[in-house]
Amino acid sequence: MRAPTVRRPQATAGVLVVLALVLGQWLHQQLPERADASRPFEEPVAVGGTASLRSGDVEVLSVDGAPSVARKNGPVLLSPGLFVAVEFTFTPRGESSSLRYGELRDNSGRVLPFFGSSGRSSIDCVGRLVDRPTRCLAVVEADPASLAGAGLAVAPSDIDERWDSMAVVDLGIDADDVTEWSARKQFLDLPQAGVMTRTEAP
Repeated sequence: MRAPTVRRPQATAGVLVVLALVLGQWLHQQLPERADASRPFEEPVAVGGTASLRSGDVEVLSVDGAPSVARKNGPVLLSPGLFVAVEFTFTPRGESSSLRYGELRDNSGRVLPFFGSSGRSSIDCVGRLVDRPTRCLAVVEADPASLAGAGLAVAPSDIDERWDSMAVVDLGIDADDVTEWSARKQFLDLPQAGVMTRTEAP
């Protein structure tokens, strides 16, 4: 005669659903929000300082502005507002890399992105040589009223700046700067971007 089989109670579908919901809620509380997790690592920097990004170092050299600007051998661009030019160096680390994305963060909380090395708002920063600084230039056209207290962010990707690091520059612009720049009659002669010579390098 066979011994009786001991039957253990099986978990019902309802219990499994409850366990899954509890586990999902716990994971949601433990893990960062998707938007936060995919946000770039921001490295703050002021004029004269250096920000260390994953792909290289950004040293901010100067900030200037005027109603009109001109690149070497290029036309003069005239704005009903102001152009702000930020000169900086980028020293690639590990491999050649570039900074292709810029955004102005104005004093009313707006984020104004720009891409590419041509156009009225542009970023020109191609790091061709590892461990050699490249002279870079970001130019952005903006409403003068939005500039006092504004910042500039630059990052490697012009497609998706998430999962990377970006330098966030405190431009140090105040109302007096805006007034002075707005009164300029001569165009601002923009420096030319490119790999710096050993005598130019900081």
